[in-house]
Amino acid sequence: MINFTDPNKETADGERSSTQFPHPFLSDLRVRQAISMAINREAIAAPYGRGGALTTNILAEPTFYASPNNVIEYNPQKAAELLDEAGWIDSNGDGIREKDGVELHLVFQTSIQALRQVAQEQVKKDLEAIGFVVELKQIDASIFLGPPKDTTDTRRQFYADFEEFAFSNKSPDPTAYMAGWVCDKAAQKENDWSLPNWSRYCNPKFDALFNQASSELDSDKRTELFVKMNELLIEDVAVIPLVSTTQPMGVSVDLKGYDFTPWDV
Repeated sequence: MINFTDPNKETADGERSSTQFPHPFLSDLRVRQAISMAINREAIAAPYGRGGALTTNILAEPTFYASPNNVIEYNPQKAAELLDEAGWIDSNGDGIREKDGVELHLVFQTSIQALRQVAQEQVKKDLEAIGFVVELKQIDASIFLGPPKDTTDTRRQFYADFEEFAFSNKSPDPTAYMAGWVCDKAAQKENDWSLPNWSRYCNPKFDALFNQASSELDSDKRTELFVKMNELLIEDVAVIPLVSTTQPMGVSVDLKGYDFTPWDV
């Protein structure tokens, strides 16, 4: 997840990651493209073995919503060139690119879990190779994935630049899931961070597709709209999908009458 707001700037009442303040460099598409190109996602997916596979779709299930047009290129050299073009240069030779007094400094948070720490280390290695500095933060899962109460370390508040967790649509219909990138669904202090757009991404094109899908009754046309949303999020680097994981279910051979549905794990 990419934070489109500034986690280091506070509002008058002390809220960070507010929609009042765009992120100083993640709001730049070329920076996001460079980040996406620089990350060796195959190295992140490898430790999952048969339990997961590299994915280029943020909407991967049901599979007819996954787009074959989504491509995430791994090209560190091109990533560095993009940063050059965008004006992010290491002018003082300390290995960190900067522009207008702002350094490419990222805080990457996730929960304490072995595979997620593998991902963090890979992202740190890859991004620091092209001129970022990456600070890793690990949070107990009960806090990170829990409610925003007596803490600012939850994924909903997102007081960091990057964060990682496992998440997907919980039903075959992806409306509630894709609402996570709708402009007016931004999680903020005023709504107790209860709304689903935790990255505070806002693109009128995405909103138009979402609104159209919400009122479309033709199932084929509706599917096309969700595929377009899926494609737009990847094209705009609104999020960087890593691994599509499987969750196998073991059932005793002695258990009778159990029938899997198409949406079982």
